[in-house]
Amino acid sequence: MKNRSRIALLIVALFMLCAVSITAYQSMSKIITLVDDGKVTQYETDASSVKELLTQLKVTLGDKDTVQPALETEIEDNMKITIERWKPTVSYTENGETVEFKTGLTTVGDIIDAKGLINAEGLAVEPSLETKITDGMKITVKTKKVETVNETRQIGFETKVVETADLAFGETKVKQEGKNGLKEVSLERTYFGGEVVDEKVLNVNVTQEPTEKIVLKGVQNSIKDSFTGKSYAYTKVYEMEATAYTNGNDGWGNRTASGMTTFVGMVAVDPKVIPLGTKIYVEGYGIAIAGDTGGAIKGNIVDLFFNSNKECYQFGRQYGLNVYVLKDQDVDVKAERKAY
Repeated sequence: MKNRSRIALLIVALFMLCAVSITAYQSMSKIITLVDDGKVTQYETDASSVKELLTQLKVTLGDKDTVQPALETEIEDNMKITIERWKPTVSYTENGETVEFKTGLTTVGDIIDAKGLINAEGLAVEPSLETKITDGMKITVKTKKVETVNETRQIGFETKVVETADLAFGETKVKQEGKNGLKEVSLERTYFGGEVVDEKVLNVNVTQEPTEKIVLKGVQNSIKDSFTGKSYAYTKVYEMEATAYTNGNDGWGNRTASGMTTFVGMVAVDPKVIPLGTKIYVEGYGIAIAGDTGGAIKGNIVDLFFNSNKECYQFGRQYGLNVYVLKDQDVDVKAERKAY
């Protein structure tokens, strides 16, 4: 009976000792959350500091790795410990778009593979895929892309100029405003490195025709050059007889009353009717300057210079030609006649 009592007492004592030990351990152990480079794990520990905890867990730190809170920090229940593993930073440009990020990958090829571009059409990478990643590295990636796009484009309107004697020379008036048209254009566009390198038009559908702009241009008191279509304003008009002359074989023919050398575009006049130096337009001959006189040139008669006797014979003597005194007396006759 005594033995049984002793055994019972021993069991009770052992139970109490275990309970005390468990309670003591529980009071010493703490729950912590470890975030190691993004990986989250919970642990129960009796470590007294962050450093001791990492030693227990056999977690090693690199020279540039950071820990929050600091290694000497005492462990507290429900503490969160974060380890940021140092990674090199790269500047990554893909088809013209640049981003910077940290990476734990080893080579340029690893990054390209992670981006899903390793089999991309027309892939071009700088530096090469085998290059080891270093901090501050610049990686440039170009790929080819072909897409079909539909665009609405404007069709520019044309401007039509209509001459009218209802307006003063040089005055303009819009009779009808122009309006751009519209067209739907289907395109096959090829990109490389984010830039368009080729574009093919697949189809064009005009949905709205453009409206022509009509501008009225005043030609009141003006003459249109029959050779160039250019109009000149005039201040006076004479009806004249016209003859033709050329340089004489004696070499004196190219000497003129004005001192100018003869050229096609110079005419002889009666200075009492048309003063020397006056810019005129002769019907059928063109723009000219009154640069010479002649004994037979009296009254409403004009003598036109040509380069050869043949041209003079062809012109002959004509009557009833209109000779216009130009409003713009600064016009360069030689320059204007270059268009003839």
